[in-house]
Amino acid sequence: MDFLGKDGGAGLGSGPGMSVGCALALQGTGRLPLAVIGDGDYMMGVSAIWTAARYKVPVLFVVANNLGYFNDELHQEKVARTRSRTTENKAVAQHIGDPDIDIAGIARAQGAVGYGPVHDADELARVMTQAIADVQAGKVCVVDVRVVPGYDSLMTKGLLREVKAG
Repeated sequence: MDFLGKDGGAGLGSGPGMSVGCALALQGTGRLPLAVIGDGDYMMGVSAIWTAARYKVPVLFVVANNLGYFNDELHQEKVARTRSRTTENKAVAQHIGDPDIDIAGIARAQGAVGYGPVHDADELARVMTQAIADVQAGKVCVVDVRVVPGYDSLMTKGLLREVKAG
């Protein structure tokens, strides 16, 4: 019961809905339902926040906000390289900043408590203490945490490697 749901790709926008379902399954167990999801997944499935608020399913969402669909930027880059095209456009329609999306504001618009954006570890510790108390009091809570965009170099290299036919 420490990990519920599914980790991995191919579930575009499914993180919020799966998280609410897991929180529903955990009701009455004394466990704190906490989901760490990306900003893109959050935006694609944000209506699940409303569902949790409407049916009073306490859950804590921590949104790892890198201001982009970064995984898709890597896919765009790989396709561009495969087609011998420039990679400079890989962030077009993938970067979700300038203007930044108000993740916490969208949470409040769904009936949840919204915090952030949180920019440093000290602030995160304070906000998480309050957010956990909110969820324990029966609320739906979303914390927008800014994270550094990208993956480490080995992961990026692996995602961009060419697969040889054969």
